[in-house]
Amino acid sequence: MKNIKIAIQKGLDEVKQVLINEGFDVHDYDSPGLDADVTIVTGIDEAYEEIEPVQFHKNGDRNMLVIDATNVTPETVLKRVHQYYK
Repeated sequence: MKNIKIAIQKGLDEVKQVLINEGFDVHDYDSPGLDADVTIVTGIDEAYEEIEPVQFHKNGDRNMLVIDATNVTPETVLKRVHQYYK
């Protein structure tokens, strides 16, 4: 799982730590040149306004999983990542 790149919005420190502990390759959301497989936001980011709790967005020639972490536990976010990346 370490090869799954996860971009995470600032302020989600607990979620970030859970993902790192699980062995994922976690980076800040605004890291330049990051080609993330998963992006985790709080729903307040204008680029992902009104997203579903989990959905896919086009990222170049492939899909990127976007997870809304608003009002959910870090464990719930982890379960959502594992649902698509086992």
